[in-house]
Amino acid sequence: MIHYTCDRCKRQINADEENRYVVQIEIQTASEIPIADFDDDVDQLNELNELLEGLHDESLEQELLSRESMEVDDIEDQRMRYDLCQDCHLQFAKNPLGRDMLMAIGFSDN
Repeated sequence: MIHYTCDRCKRQINADEENRYVVQIEIQTASEIPIADFDDDVDQLNELNELLEGLHDESLEQELLSRESMEVDDIEDQRMRYDLCQDCHLQFAKNPLGRDMLMAIGFSDN
């Protein structure tokens, strides 16, 4: 039998008697891809056609391959998976980023 433990409160989760929730978090580097300024005087379809015809040129093909490999190397992905019991799931769903905890600290008006 597989045993599950809540990753938040460390309580044993009996999957036969209660729901078990899985939280999956994926973190990716946000790439800042510049949006091209489109010039109304430029024939975009003609430029695309010229680009596609030039793909047979080995130098252009090598340049595209080097750009592709450089972008893949720069990406750092992180994937995390957490098991939660029903109580911790409710708390997580209310405040997934934990921001309300910082706001709960109150100071007197002295």
